[in-house]
Amino acid sequence: MRRVKSSSADRQVWADYALIFIGVFALAIGWFARLYRLDFPRRLIWDEIYFPVFARDYLNGTPFFDLHPPLGKFIIAAGITLVGNTPIGWRIMPALFGCAMIPLAAVLGWYYFRQRVGALLLATFVACETMLIVYSRTGLMDGILVFSMLATFLAAVLVRRRRQILWPMILLGLTVAVKWAALPLAVPVGYILWRKGLLKPLLWTLWVPAIVYLSVVFVGQIASPTGAGRAFNDNGPLTNVVNWHRQALVNVSRAVPNEQASPWWSWPLMTRPVVLFYQNQGAGRVATVFAVGNPLVWWASTCAVIAGIGELWWRRIVRKTPIADHPLMPIVLGYVCLMLPWLPGTRVPYLYNYLPVYPFAILALVFWLCRLWRYRPWGAWAVVGFATCAVALALYFLPLAMGLPTGYENLQQHIWFESWDHDIFH
Repeated sequence: MRRVKSSSADRQVWADYALIFIGVFALAIGWFARLYRLDFPRRLIWDEIYFPVFARDYLNGTPFFDLHPPLGKFIIAAGITLVGNTPIGWRIMPALFGCAMIPLAAVLGWYYFRQRVGALLLATFVACETMLIVYSRTGLMDGILVFSMLATFLAAVLVRRRRQILWPMILLGLTVAVKWAALPLAVPVGYILWRKGLLKPLLWTLWVPAIVYLSVVFVGQIASPTGAGRAFNDNGPLTNVVNWHRQALVNVSRAVPNEQASPWWSWPLMTRPVVLFYQNQGAGRVATVFAVGNPLVWWASTCAVIAGIGELWWRRIVRKTPIADHPLMPIVLGYVCLMLPWLPGTRVPYLYNYLPVYPFAILALVFWLCRLWRYRPWGAWAVVGFATCAVALALYFLPLAMGLPTGYENLQQHIWFESWDHDIFH
């Protein structure tokens, strides 16, 4: 009997070592993929025609109007200031935020799941998620937004005393100042603080994220006093803040048809990845920046959310047990609340609009894998096998995520479904 137990313990230890190795390897791949040949493509691609240009307009004092709050553009402008108005200058700050997102995910996994395996898995999946790699390599705000959301969620998890509640409130205001899409994050953050017995201080500090957010918008209107228009005016920053919000609310629901768009219900299935760049280099060689997610992580995380909802329903309705402090509650709340604003379908959305929601799906996936890890002797090695396959798929799709030259036939082999195909590929 002792030999059997010793053998089982040895296998668990080797599984630990294997997962650590996979995590370190994923970290190296994730950083490499986010930084290598960051200057390619050497022109503005996709929505880079907006955000780096607007960031440069802030620096040059050129009037413009954009429906998104200014913080993301301020961050991109910092990169242009440091490196210059070059492709690397446009992309360096999203790349740095993308690199920092990996250790941030490890810390979140450690403190949320209270297990080393949770930290390793969350960091591995963030590192090898090709969609996050794409948006870390482009001068866009989505990667910055995901980083800010993870930081805000972590800050809420770390709160132990009343005074510490200011940190998640400040970070929430800054996150919404990147994109309004993050506003529903207030629900899971507030839920965590409520379950910590901090409801009253939470309610007393709700003004903090509002003041932080409005302060950022106010600074934006000082830097570019355009209000609701595209020309400078003398209305004053307070009036311009009000007018900007009115115009942004009108524009945010404006539908602009595009053949790359996809309805919200299709995002968890990843039916329509977006092509940000395509170049035919001749001699059967092409280069593309194809914003496709890691299929294993993406689809497994969708299943994990469904299983999480089922788990909570089973516990509450069937078994009549409390679920308020179940670790899946903030995860499911975050996922559902961040998806809800897209249900009316008032604008034409794209797959990348799922990025603020996606971290909660990955958290659900990590939850179930942590549970699987406890099943001995095979559970830990099943988790190791899953993580290995996720990293392998990341390597498979990296040439498309990074814009590396590849053969046209190889590109076609990566188009797994007809809905993934685009006219520009032909």
